[in-house]
Amino acid sequence: MAINLNSNIITETSKSVIEAMEPYRDKAIDLNITTKENQKALKAYKEAIDNLYRAINAKDEDSIILTSSANEATSQIFFSIYLQYILTGRKNSIIISQRASIDELKVARLLESQGCRVYKIPVSVDGTVDIDILKEYVNSKTALVSIALVDDESGVIAPIEEISEICKMADAPLYVNAKDAFGRIPIDVQRDDISFLSFSSHNIEGPKDIAALYIKESAIDIMPIVFGSDSEQGGLRANIQDISKVVGFGKAALNAIDALDFEVEDIRELRDEFETNLLKIEDSYSLAPWALRVPTVSIVAFKGVSASMLLDRLAKRDIQAYSFAIFSNRNFERISLVDIANLDSSLRGCVVGFSLGLNIKKEDLDIALEAIKEAVEEIRSFSACKGE
Repeated sequence: MAINLNSNIITETSKSVIEAMEPYRDKAIDLNITTKENQKALKAYKEAIDNLYRAINAKDEDSIILTSSANEATSQIFFSIYLQYILTGRKNSIIISQRASIDELKVARLLESQGCRVYKIPVSVDGTVDIDILKEYVNSKTALVSIALVDDESGVIAPIEEISEICKMADAPLYVNAKDAFGRIPIDVQRDDISFLSFSSHNIEGPKDIAALYIKESAIDIMPIVFGSDSEQGGLRANIQDISKVVGFGKAALNAIDALDFEVEDIRELRDEFETNLLKIEDSYSLAPWALRVPTVSIVAFKGVSASMLLDRLAKRDIQAYSFAIFSNRNFERISLVDIANLDSSLRGCVVGFSLGLNIKKEDLDIALEAIKEAVEEIRSFSACKGE
């Protein structure tokens, strides 16, 4: 069985989620028609949606619409803001982080090409957006501030309460992508006064191709990407919902918030021991402060070790890790974690991440650790033979 150390990218659907979904798989369910089977499905649907509200502490009067992914939600928010506020001249800019996801940077670049001002705020040495610089840019003409609650590569947690206060003072809406935070740390949209927030199912052992977009009741209006009838999620998304996936998402969300009390802290202990041993490998470097990361992620650079080669060797041992270094992102102006940490630029292609899921066992990490050590040694020996 594969050892999954990229749970921030994908997780296996849990048995309890599969069991919850089973009664509704591939059924001809129409929630607008009150057959007995449809009524049963409607009850399960409402319970699932209630679980999503509970997971982020949303109020009843707020809205949650279902999307295919957090990236879809990001596109919907950005395009809606652009069409209604930038093009009309009511506002003049969108603010993101230099560490925004590649998908968000793609959308931002497209809007820039259409004349939208997009300010990319630098990050401080700890990997979080520079609060002092952010304060200088957020004002009454800001159409949107978009920040990831947790960095998708490093696992660093953004100071979202401070960011929220800055946005509130300027009356600027705040969009938070919480995909990599969901199930790792508590999320509270009321406490943090968040206007929009997205989160996904596939990161928390739920079904694939389903996510959610939270919209605060008092938030500015947004538009759909594809228009639907008013009966379909308020017209904000047109689709025939797969009830089994909705039920599975709700069950996964319930499992995730329940796990925050104990299981996630157990994972933190395993992660800390695993990372301590990783850093005993010669010329290895941690790229984010321990205290600022979610408890599931380690991000390490191994000098002289190509990330793609390391991932390939681990894959042959049925071990999945991740690396953004294998993707060319120079076109998207995303600053490297290596540069943030003020390390040698030669390490940019050597960064590998390890994200632990709730089902990881110490024995799995011991196996992975030995495999990593062997692979690092092998790659370095190979490079030395070639004179690199």
